[in-house]
Amino acid sequence: MAVPNVLAAVVAFGAMIFVHELGHFLIARRAGVRIHAFALGFGPQVVGWKRGETTYSLNLLPLGGFVRMEGEDNEGEGGPGSFRSKSVGARMAIIAAGPLMNLVLAVIILAMAAATGGVPTASPRIGTLENGWPAAEAGLRPGDVIVAIAGAAVTSGDQVIDTIHRSAGRQLTLGIRRGTEQLTVTLTPRLDPQRGVGRIGFSPETDWTRLNPVVALAWGVERTGQFVLMLGDAIGALIRQGKFLSSLGGPVAAGKSLMDAAESGAQSFLNVTAFLSVIIGIFNLLPIPALDGGRLAFLFVEAVRRRPLDPRRESLVHMVGFALLLLLLFGLTVRDIRRL
Repeated sequence: MAVPNVLAAVVAFGAMIFVHELGHFLIARRAGVRIHAFALGFGPQVVGWKRGETTYSLNLLPLGGFVRMEGEDNEGEGGPGSFRSKSVGARMAIIAAGPLMNLVLAVIILAMAAATGGVPTASPRIGTLENGWPAAEAGLRPGDVIVAIAGAAVTSGDQVIDTIHRSAGRQLTLGIRRGTEQLTVTLTPRLDPQRGVGRIGFSPETDWTRLNPVVALAWGVERTGQFVLMLGDAIGALIRQGKFLSSLGGPVAAGKSLMDAAESGAQSFLNVTAFLSVIIGIFNLLPIPALDGGRLAFLFVEAVRRRPLDPRRESLVHMVGFALLLLLLFGLTVRDIRRL
């Protein structure tokens, strides 16, 4: 493992944890909740300092973090600066802010990547060919550039792919530039039964296009939304197949993914970091005790009932949930290490 890749993975994890806890911290402060501790990591304190009423610390085990607010664990009577004294809406905003900040981080990372390194777009230049498909049978070669399709001049690789996808079973004429030669090729896209689109059996080369900051930000929002949908589809498929638990990975697996991505370059690393931030955000919104989603579920019940639940029972549920999550985390870590 190259040291720079390890450090990059550690920094990426730290950033994901920091922005998550920062979300809780900022909204709690705005709501007037007293905050006793802001910590990255669990266990013994490595370094710490106190400013005002809040102790800030970096702890030994880098497996998460926490913001300890007055009254969050239902202790005390709930004075003016207590979490319990705030409205249900304010408490929901405080809890939801952490996961939402992970999604915001993903947007920012992807926007930075789009503005600096660019976004991948299909080129009209042929990269690879698949044997037995119309492109190879028609004599196309890697490096050929498609300059016209169906009588229209080509302005982008996406235009070529979109036209081919919509033309299954219909004859197409391609204008090809091969070095200094200009060629005309006629072929018929075949229907791909798995994807339901027309294909001629080639993969385009990839161009990287830098976006201006405003467009890059919009692209980051769109791409983050796609990540959320992809994650939801993947989770649903794994649950239906009965493979959800066997497919889970812990911090070691995530760290290895980051290090492998760093080995492939900055763009790959930024994309994997953004996707992991989305995973952390969505996972924390699941209605599981001790997670933010579990706390939101209790607050939703309180809003429906118009009165709080028994605080001692709620604390007990979250305590048991936290213990089970730690046990799961330990098991995943051991399994990840064995798979290395």
